[in-house]
Amino acid sequence: MVLGISSARTGAAIAALWCGIGINHAAAEPECADAVRTLMQGNLAWDTPIRSRSTTTMSGQEMVNLGLNDGKSHLTMDAEGNPVSLFIDDRFYSTADKGESWTLVQTYAPEVMAETKAGLAAQAEAAENITCEYGLDLDGKSVNHYAVDYALHNTGMPMHGEYWVDAETGFAWKSLTVSDPGGNEVRIEQVSEPAPGEIIPDPDG
Repeated sequence: MVLGISSARTGAAIAALWCGIGINHAAAEPECADAVRTLMQGNLAWDTPIRSRSTTTMSGQEMVNLGLNDGKSHLTMDAEGNPVSLFIDDRFYSTADKGESWTLVQTYAPEVMAETKAGLAAQAEAAENITCEYGLDLDGKSVNHYAVDYALHNTGMPMHGEYWVDAETGFAWKSLTVSDPGGNEVRIEQVSEPAPGEIIPDPDG
């Protein structure tokens, strides 16, 4: 059986499988690796938009930005919630007036999009040191904790990733990405939550 986390039903099956037999330790079974590699590629399907808050820490400084993702589009906002940029399919937009108007910055060719997707898949497939812990507590929620080391597909930079995934639904409530370019550690912590009813703007109507 493949241990995926692309749906609430699959997530529930995972919880039933592992928690039901009392496992609560780090593991590197093939099913564990499949779950982590699925997360790394963003191959998740949800019926509602997802709102996130990302905190980047580097050289003692912090930068916060917000995000809204509906599976097709991704809206990036500043810490106050003002729109900054927007990615829809193969189009990238920016705004200088908090979303009142949008400027098309770039349209990516199909081969570029395909190359990026293939790069993410290769990056996930080559990942190492994968561990999974099951049935942990995160702010009162039962979660599975995944950790992984990998090399960034377009630069080869060593990366470390961690995910805190809902034990019942497979939803990633929290993630952490750590890199160390030039000896300056960069940490990106992201917390997410479902955002039903929220709508991402479409500059093309």
